[in-house]
Amino acid sequence: MILLTLSGCWNYKELNDYSIVTGIAIDKKDDKYEVSVLISNAPKSSDDNGDSGQSQIVVYTEDGDSLFEALKNIGLISPKELYIGSFTVLVVSEDIAREGLENVVDLFLRYTSARNNFYIAIAKDTKAVNTLKIVTPLTSFPSQNISDNLKSTTDLQGTIAKTSFNELLSILLRDGIDPAINSISVVGDPEKGESKENIESSEPKSYIKIGNLAIFKNDKLVDWTTHDESLGINIVNNMINEMYLTLNYKNGYVVVDTTKFNSNVKTSVENNKPKIEVNVEGEARIIEVRGNINLEDSKLIEELQDKSNKKIKSHVEKAFNLAVKNKSDIFGFGLKFYQNHPKYFKTVKDNWEDVMGEIDLNIKSNLILKTKVSSKNSLEEIHNEKKDY
Repeated sequence: MILLTLSGCWNYKELNDYSIVTGIAIDKKDDKYEVSVLISNAPKSSDDNGDSGQSQIVVYTEDGDSLFEALKNIGLISPKELYIGSFTVLVVSEDIAREGLENVVDLFLRYTSARNNFYIAIAKDTKAVNTLKIVTPLTSFPSQNISDNLKSTTDLQGTIAKTSFNELLSILLRDGIDPAINSISVVGDPEKGESKENIESSEPKSYIKIGNLAIFKNDKLVDWTTHDESLGINIVNNMINEMYLTLNYKNGYVVVDTTKFNSNVKTSVENNKPKIEVNVEGEARIIEVRGNINLEDSKLIEELQDKSNKKIKSHVEKAFNLAVKNKSDIFGFGLKFYQNHPKYFKTVKDNWEDVMGEIDLNIKSNLILKTKVSSKNSLEEIHNEKKDY
């Protein structure tokens, strides 16, 4: 009798009954929402052998007065039921982001079949849907290209910080912190990026590029960062795995690459004034040299090390000035004061965006330039040394 109650899943469906959504884009069309879905299981050619050079994807787009209506309207043109439980990236247009992400977050928070570990990116200088249509030779689906790019560049580029839906939700639900989300753009002609030739060409006519950070005030996009400002934000937020610094020296330059990097933020209140101390520590090595530069000179190494630390401080200052200008606490300073000085924060919580500009910011950078591996002279310097003999 017990075995009769264990008959299996009551709502079981075959995988072939679903259209698997791997990416979603949200744009604005007049006063309506325009939602696009990237489907990975598009019908194949009747030829059993298929076409190995053709990406098996399709993008459906519909609009509606609400996001849910636009999403449901896609069901009117899709031959199969949409399944969004496995999609990896959500791209939101600049127009939607400036209006606010509240509706977007609310939808996916309530949509029971949607997992909350997908990445979010903001489309810059292009429609969000265009980013889902660019096919590349290295990945099966454009959504995979975007998510893989976000993962890899976060580890290798100091300007990138991938943001998941869960992370965004956590930020929006807390006081004293605002989101910073990576931008994404299309380089080249989007129409050429959709064609089969784009994956067959050794030089794609169009491709996706991860850009600098978009900063928000609450859930609304307020500004775009520069390369230096993005670095400054990630330095303070301890989001740097690896970054490089280009140091001008005489008529050439030296590039240093960080191998170890860590930062922490200390808060204090003196005379009812907030103080922030940002401590940066790390190690770096010389990775490229241009010009007649003697790297065996210990004084020069000290000078390059000093230049590196000054540049780090400059990046942080630029990022802080941008945050104050836009009244956006992308560093979570308010949250830190709430955690460490709750009584003080309670008195300034309602006007924290103005108080943030009064913060006494002290930046201490101690990046050590390791010369064990990278102290060999430049080729130009070695060449000049040989001339002296």
